Amino acid sequence: MAELKKPSWLKLSEPKLKELIAQLAEKHPPSVIGHILRDQYGVPTVRVYGKKLGDYLRELGIERNEDLENAQRKVERIKEHLKSNITDRKAKHKLQKAQSRLNVLRRYFSRREN
Repeated sequence: MAELKKPSWLKLSEPKLKELIAQLAEKHPPSVIGHILRDQYGVPTVRVYGKKLGDYLRELGIERNEDLENAQRKVERIKEHLKSNITDRKAKHKLQKAQSRLNVLRRYFSRREN
């Protein structure tokens, strides 16, 4: 891929961008950080300085697995629903599928780290 040029109207330097990413990562998942940088700070893409958002997060020591977090949240929501709706068969089936998906993701990411 060709090297991207920094737009002349972009006033944010790379160290400032890195600092801003660190602040945003405390409150937001990585998928939202790019949208915030684009919409509120006028950064067309983080790759302007040659690195992806994930590379900046790794440099800062921030490891978030959004897929795994979402799968866990889904299982918890269905369990909460089943506490008050014990006979909901569709929800029971959805819980089984969600737990299966969570287990698959856990296995995948544990293998990927090794």
